[in-house]
This record gives sequence, C-alpha cells and structure tokens, in this order.
Amino acid sequence: MLSLLPPELQCDIHPQRLVLRQGNRVLGEQALSTQVALDEALDRLLSTHAPGMPWWGKLSFSLSSSRIYYFTVPWQPGLNTPEELRSFAATEAARQPFWRNVLACKTAFISAQFGAAALVAAIDEALWQALLLTARKWKLRVGGIHVALHQKLHAWRGALPADALFSLCDEPSTIFVSRQRGQWQQAWCLHNEAGVSAQRQAAQTARLMGLDAAVPHYVLNNINAPGE
Repeated sequence: MLSLLPPELQCDIHPQRLVLRQGNRVLGEQALSTQVALDEALDRLLSTHAPGMPWWGKLSFSLSSSRIYYFTVPWQPGLNTPEELRSFAATEAARQPFWRNVLACKTAFISAQFGAAALVAAIDEALWQALLLTARKWKLRVGGIHVALHQKLHAWRGALPADALFSLCDEPSTIFVSRQRGQWQQAWCLHNEAGVSAQRQAAQTARLMGLDAAVPHYVLNNINAPGE
C-alpha cells in the first residue's frame, strides 16, 4: 500500500541510554556515559539505521524528565497575547535556580490558559542545538522534540482536575507538579532516594507543597498518552 507519510525514526533519550524506534519497533540502543558526549552517542546509534532513510524522512526526539527543567509562571495583569506570555516566561526562566547551570535555554508551554498560571518546560539551548545538528548531519528533518510530561498530560485532553498532584518518575529523579483551585502551583524535581517508596515520597511532597491529604495523586508513568 502506497503511503505518502514520511518515514519517521524516534530517539528516546533516557538518563543512561538511547533507544531508537520506528513506531513500536525498537531498532537499537546505545549506552550513555559521562565519558561520551551525547552527540557522539547519537551518531553511533544512528550510523546503523539513518543511512537507509530517504531524504524526506524525519527524526524526532523524546526527552526524559531529567533533561528538562520545569517551573510555573503566575499570570500577570496586562498580558494580552501568547507572545507576551512567552516573553514573560522566558524572563521568569532566568530567575530559576537551574539558570546557574545553563548559558541559555528554550522555553515551551506544557499547559497555558488565558488568565491562569502556566506550566513551563525549559531545555538547555546547547542540548536543543545538538539535537537539531544531529538530524541535519544525517540529512533528516526534525519531527519534533517531545517532552514526556507534556505527552502524558494530554491524556486529560485539556480537562485537567482542579486539584491534583502529578508525578513522573525517571531513573534518577521524579517530577512533581501540583494544581490547586484550577491553577498550576508548583513544580519540583526530587532525587529518588534509595529505600524510600514512591508512595512515601509522594505523600511527603504533597505535605511540603501544602496540599490537602484528600487531593488525588496521579502517577503519569501508569497513564498512556494519546498515541502510545
């Protein structure tokens, strides 16, 4: 059957390994280490499969939460357009603690509505450019740079609960984001402690965030996003 859709590879970038997929089929894996730069590891993985892709093929990337910074941006009176909110979010990013570790970053909204606090993801500009250059090197178009938290929250299709704690566990850390009275409130990244269960960590985090004990907790690792 003739398909006009371009073939697409997806590279999942985990803290300690890369996984290359085409649809649900795993094509290969590559270990990551501090001794090997990310772009070099990507080249090793793609060298086996990318040469067989046609020039109109695409390469998308899915980033683990450990490579992304999350924060909330309160709504400010006087904001009238998405671009004004985006500019304000970029200004707020420069005030976040993670800014000490990066020279510049790209920001994108995970969830934003007029008149409400926004949930924002920030990606190190150096990482962003490395991914774009990798796709270009292998003569592939970039199909997107995806954020796991964003994809998982799509399961609610915009109808998010007014009060909730969401968590997304990665190999070294867990992301916690909270909502209260229909607004995004806080976004924390906590290291996973040996011997501390996920349930206990979530209960402690909810208490420190000031959430009521009755607020539901959603483990996003157990929720399938649309298309998964």
